[in-house]
Amino acid sequence: MQVFVRLLVGLSVLVLVVILGIAGLAQLKFSSSLADSIGERLEIIAATAARDFGAAIDLGLSLDEVANGPEILARARDHDPTITAIAVFDLEGTVLHSVGDDEGRRVHEDTRAAFRLSRSGINEASWSVESDERIRSGVLINGSFGQPVGAVVVHYPTTELLQQQDSMARQLLFDAVWVSLGLVIMIVLVVWLLRSRIRSLAISTGTAGDGLP
Repeated sequence: MQVFVRLLVGLSVLVLVVILGIAGLAQLKFSSSLADSIGERLEIIAATAARDFGAAIDLGLSLDEVANGPEILARARDHDPTITAIAVFDLEGTVLHSVGDDEGRRVHEDTRAAFRLSRSGINEASWSVESDERIRSGVLINGSFGQPVGAVVVHYPTTELLQQQDSMARQLLFDAVWVSLGLVIMIVLVVWLLRSRIRSLAISTGTAGDGLP
C-alpha cells in the first residue's frame, strides 16, 4: 500500500503543478492581451478625435476656436462608455476642450511629459501612460503644415482593467480546480487498475513496503 500511496501522491502533485502553471501562463497572456486591446482601442478613439480637430485646423481655426470641440469629444467618448474623460490641450498643456471628469486647467504632468517626447519625435505620435487610477492614452494633433499644435488625451480607469483581470483569474482558478480534480480521480482509477503490476514492480525493485492489496 505504501508504494500505491506514494505513486498516487506524486502523480497528483505533478498534475496540480502542471495545471496551476498552465493557468498562470494563461492569466499572464490574458492580462497582456487585454491591456494591448484596451490600449489599441483608446488610441483609435483619440486618433479619430485628433483627425476631426485637424480638419477644423485645416480650415484656418486654432484649437481653442473649434466651437464644436466638446461635441467632437463627446462623439469619441460614445465609442466606449467606460472612458471617464477626453480632453484636448495645447502645447503648454492647457486644457482647451474636455468632456467627462474635470481635468482641470492643465493636464497631468505624466501626460505633458509623454506629449513632449512625442512632440520632439523621440516617441511616436501616440502614447500611453498608466497610474494607479487611470490609463491616459494620447495622440498628437497636427497643424496645417504638419507641426504639432496640441493633443487629445483619453482617460480610462485602471479599476476596469483590474476587475476584468480578477474575473478571469477566478474563472481560471475554478477551471483549474475542476480539471485537477478530474485528473486526480482518473489517476486513482488507473493506478488502482494497475495495482498488480505496480506491486510486481515494487517487489522486483525491493520497495514493496507493506505491499498492495
